Amino acid sequence: MEDCGPFVEYVLRSGARTNVLMAVSEGANSTQTLLDSDLASESAVYNALTELQDQGLIHEPCSKRWAPTGAGAVVAGLIERQRETESVLGADPEYWQNHDVTALPPAFRTRLADLAGGVVVRATDTQPSRAIRETERRLAEPDSVAVLAPIYNERFDAAAQDGDSLELILDAGVIDDLREGADEDESEADIDEVRVAEFSFAMTVTDDCLMLSLPTLDGSYDPSTEFIAESERARRWGRQLFDCYWEDAQALEAYLTESG
Repeated sequence: MEDCGPFVEYVLRSGARTNVLMAVSEGANSTQTLLDSDLASESAVYNALTELQDQGLIHEPCSKRWAPTGAGAVVAGLIERQRETESVLGADPEYWQNHDVTALPPAFRTRLADLAGGVVVRATDTQPSRAIRETERRLAEPDSVAVLAPIYNERFDAAAQDGDSLELILDAGVIDDLREGADEDESEADIDEVRVAEFSFAMTVTDDCLMLSLPTLDGSYDPSTEFIAESERARRWGRQLFDCYWEDAQALEAYLTESG
């Protein structure tokens, strides 16, 4: 085996090496299968097999059968995640170019691949409330809702009154505005499962979708767009992100006591 350099960089420098490693990782374990898959020219496939084996990324556990090594499996996984991340960014470049993804914690920015398959819903000149209406429609349906909200939406009240499971993390400024604008009965009804934290994006996780609204590059809240993903993987990403904030958020009662 050759001296090991940067594994991922080494593989990605060659389209043939990349395609062959990914195919082997996905179960194409014979040379003939790889040749029949049109991954590259015949000579390029043979060269890639030799190079990947020399680099310790694939091996032959039995005669004429290829499999990834531990390192090869890790590299293939990273390449797949990179491809998925690029698919998220490439599906709507304008959105990701004009919104501040650094509002998300670093550990979740590196997992944007989990949002593959999502779409951006935008307001238009003829439907200026399109994104807001879509959010409200989806809030009206689920039994379980977890929300990070830098602004308040009256649908939160409706969800709580309908008996839905509602977990809500609000920005401190929202709490102050609600307290000033609501009467005592409303205040008590609206604060069932509420905590307070600092954040600059909006997110809702329901039984069947994730809704994410990032701030614009200048930090402004953007009510005109909503990123929506329905996959289980995206919902799990959102739930884990919510739980991170929920753990560190201040209980509402404690916040109200401290702020007088």
